[in-house]
Amino acid sequence: MGVISKLIPLLAKRKAKTIAEILNNPIELTRTKLMLILDRHSQTRFGKDNNYANIRNYEQFSETVPLHDYYTMKPYWEQIHANPELPIITSDPVIWYVQSSGSTGRPKALPLSKAGLNDYTGGSMLFLMSFINAKEGNNRVFDGTMLTFAAPAKMGEINGIPLGYMTGISREMIANALLKKLIKPGEEIFNMTEMGAKLWAYAKYAVTENITSLGGITTLIFAFIRRMQSEYGPSLLEEFKGTNHEARIREALSDDGKLDLNVLWPNLIMVGATGVDADPFKPWLKRTLPKATLWDNYAGSEGLYGTTLLDNTDNGIQLLPHINYFEFIPESEIEKHDPTVIPLSEVKKGHRYEMVLTNLMGYTRYRIGDVMTFKDTDPYSVHRIGRKGKSVNLTGEKLSDAHVTEGMAYATKVTGAEIIDYNVYGTIGEGQANYVIAAMFNNNIDSIEFARAFDECVGRTNGEFKYVQEFGSLGPTIVKKMENSYTESIIERTHIQAKLDPLTAEVVEGSA
Repeated sequence: MGVISKLIPLLAKRKAKTIAEILNNPIELTRTKLMLILDRHSQTRFGKDNNYANIRNYEQFSETVPLHDYYTMKPYWEQIHANPELPIITSDPVIWYVQSSGSTGRPKALPLSKAGLNDYTGGSMLFLMSFINAKEGNNRVFDGTMLTFAAPAKMGEINGIPLGYMTGISREMIANALLKKLIKPGEEIFNMTEMGAKLWAYAKYAVTENITSLGGITTLIFAFIRRMQSEYGPSLLEEFKGTNHEARIREALSDDGKLDLNVLWPNLIMVGATGVDADPFKPWLKRTLPKATLWDNYAGSEGLYGTTLLDNTDNGIQLLPHINYFEFIPESEIEKHDPTVIPLSEVKKGHRYEMVLTNLMGYTRYRIGDVMTFKDTDPYSVHRIGRKGKSVNLTGEKLSDAHVTEGMAYATKVTGAEIIDYNVYGTIGEGQANYVIAAMFNNNIDSIEFARAFDECVGRTNGEFKYVQEFGSLGPTIVKKMENSYTESIIERTHIQAKLDPLTAEVVEGSA
């Protein structure tokens, strides 16, 4: 056992007190954080415009400060781009710009302050510490290489301030030198933006290492696992022929050219997922990496919102109220001009809400565009995270990405299917509409049985979906085999940090 794997559990035990406080006192923590934010930013231009100095409690805050989004904040951000040293939305100067993933349109350059980044990196530490505390022996993750899938920290600059992706920026700003050394493989690969070349570089690096975890950009992790499992084996054998890695690759390579990753990386015990509802992929991941635990994280360009803090990963993602003040808009109110907004203390288990965020990064009553379901309120845990307004409506059913991910997760569970990649889209033929599941499977499945399970689950959560199917205007869902990864095509035509797209109004090419 290495020195790091001996020292980290001691740190994890200290962090366990912070985790317990988050789980036991979320409302007090989030309200305290709000008042700290208002006090710190009261003399900023935004703080003065919104009368921060005279706000005394969270009720007054919600009555005084209007809701904001990218468009209402854009004038402030333009001022920051011109004068990053001035206290526009934060009391401390902007040190970086975050390139957003662009999931709601064109990527945006969002300002990042040092205080905001400190909250982000401090919260990120809990992700790793909770994993260490969850099970005896999890500290073995430090005995090998923790492979990190990250995007470039520096892609340019705005008026002298660097611009990059949050996965790269947070990596750059890690203060702990010991932890920073664990971030592998290094800048040469991190800074690559062409997907094929980047994943092949990761592959060549990974077969030479004792991989104990995969973490970072989840779309890249899943694409990497797919390619390692099904495509890269023969090429890697040729690449390392005659080296001391050849025997290891041969042992993991089957006659059909597939790599057994459990043989290749017998000590891999964690897959860290960020920003993706990974439930539909769990059967495939469990079969492919049986010793690995899927550990979820919830972050975005505007901050870190939640992470797995419990040892039971089926409980959803726990929110982080100590670094954010959370409010929520009930799903039925989202499209209203003046929606009802409730504090964290009033949300209900099983209900779906849009998140409204306030944090030290300068986002105040900010609608980040995410919608989620509360899996529990003790502790506050969320799942089925999707984008606001992301739905397809063929015959009045208003199918959302949350319906899709829940249906896919249920269908994989009851049929034993191992989903590698998928997308659901709608079609309208002669007299009838249908949804189509374009999917890549790792095993043979009964397509009709899978589609029937999907429809059964969606019908339970979406009454209109069930009604229009029974009425006949919406036909049964159809499963079609997808020859190439739809998610990888998104990354290739947009950018390296693109997210999964479980539901689209467009027909997926390559499905037959």
